[in-house]
Amino acid sequence: MAVTPERMTLAEFLKLPEVKPARELRNGVVSQKMPPKMSHAVIQVWFASQVDRFALPRKLARSASECRIVVNGETYVPDVVVFRWDRIPEDENGQVPEDVYIAPDLVLEILSPGQTVQSAMDRGRELIAHGVTVVVLADPRRQTIRLLRASGETGPLRGDDAIDLADVLPGFEMSVNGLFICLRARPEVDL
Repeated sequence: MAVTPERMTLAEFLKLPEVKPARELRNGVVSQKMPPKMSHAVIQVWFASQVDRFALPRKLARSASECRIVVNGETYVPDVVVFRWDRIPEDENGQVPEDVYIAPDLVLEILSPGQTVQSAMDRGRELIAHGVTVVVLADPRRQTIRLLRASGETGPLRGDDAIDLADVLPGFEMSVNGLFICLRARPEVDL
């Protein structure tokens, strides 16, 4: 839903106070993300933890959730972002910065109730155009995954289909079922 029908510059937008749920600036228009539901939050935490559990010890990548990125004059707050090890943003003290001005290598977006697959695909294509390598669109209601890359789109993937992220996370393995297992109230998983 649009917060204001008026167009806004990036400089004007970045002066706005932070609110929950987060606002984004896309095509000069401010919009506010949908408030996350429990299933959304569980998928977000599960995916980020699985990526970090695999990637951090191997010095491959690092994830973050609900991180504002500013790319090409637009802002996004993806559900999860992943940066390859040599691209992790850092400030002059070697800390993660407050503000991120580069596209992540991987983005996970989780469809919210009321959000259409088409609007999520359009948003994913925007992120690809801004330099994201792969966008993973997770649809918890249908338990499907779609993968978007500059070279094309894959999906919907279901069940035991592999979520191929080798171009960003070589050796990382997760199936569609392996992602959505976290939606069980008490999942039986090996950590």
